Amino acid sequence: MKKSEHKAVAIVGVGAVMPEASGAKSFWQNIKDGKYSITEVRKDRWNSDLYYDPDRKAPDKTYSKIGGWVHEFDWNPLKWKMPIPPKVGDVMDYTQKWAIMAAREALLDYGYPDQRKLDSERTAVIMGNAMGGDLHLQSAARIMFPEFAQELLKAPTFADLPDEVRRSIVTEFRGGIGQRWSPITEDTMPGELSNIIAGRIAALYNFHGPNYTVDAACASAMAAMNSAIEGLEEYDFDAVITGGIDANMSPSSYIKFSKIGALSATGTRPYAEGADGFVMGEGAAVFVLKRLEDAERDGDNIYAVIRGLGGSSDGKGKGITAPNPIGQELAVERAWKNAGASPGTVSMIEGHGTST
Repeated sequence: MKKSEHKAVAIVGVGAVMPEASGAKSFWQNIKDGKYSITEVRKDRWNSDLYYDPDRKAPDKTYSKIGGWVHEFDWNPLKWKMPIPPKVGDVMDYTQKWAIMAAREALLDYGYPDQRKLDSERTAVIMGNAMGGDLHLQSAARIMFPEFAQELLKAPTFADLPDEVRRSIVTEFRGGIGQRWSPITEDTMPGELSNIIAGRIAALYNFHGPNYTVDAACASAMAAMNSAIEGLEEYDFDAVITGGIDANMSPSSYIKFSKIGALSATGTRPYAEGADGFVMGEGAAVFVLKRLEDAERDGDNIYAVIRGLGGSSDGKGKGITAPNPIGQELAVERAWKNAGASPGTVSMIEGHGTST
């Protein structure tokens, strides 16, 4: 069992970007009101006519087109006096934009920089994200155009066309791809990389503690918070901006999850009869964490106290995607032991129910 003298960590700032919620307060109000924010995909994200088929066996199609979508959000770095030129922002993935927005809200909620201070040398940024966002798929599609053009040129029917017609078709095809997806510039790769989700925040706020992004699939946010708390416990830093960001809602993700059979086409009901899969969602949830003793000393507003986290792996099992109750039990047991508390003291349990 780990020592628990410094296990208590305080949440002193919160920020969020969520479906039908512009910030943490509006999201919390949606929860209290029981607002259901699962809708069908809109054509400004992707055209379901191209990718959807209710037949689960249809090749390269998704049988689901519902999700929790972030449609409206106030991205305005110039208003916030952030040095992000429009040409840079235009090729930044939603993961980076929403992380910045949620981190800004969390820091303002904490009172930084006007009411409360943070030692920039001792402030870390550790974020959780799985699979990056969608922009890298678009830039890859643009870059791969020669492969598609080559297949077109090899098509017998296309080869029968006059040379001038074939050249015109390829030129028009290339032009259409060029208009659909942004040119590749020096800002393209930095706008897509998941590690830069944390790096943007550290750069914008001049934080010199560690900054990195962790990927543990659905548990990415928890893995990030676990690393954040360990760093606080070890006095590697005194404050940390942490949480999870997800914006991977492309047709690619839907189709691949459909082939696993993991998605629901009807709705989210993880603990109800008839649950038939999970529903994807996107957004960001970011927290400012400090050691409880420091937060109490500084008179911070404390939302909650984290007493312990636990993790595990299933080891060998039926398959790489099949959950194992034994591994899940280990994680829960370790969390209680790490907290140095008895399960008999619990008054509420919230579960991660995927419906799969």
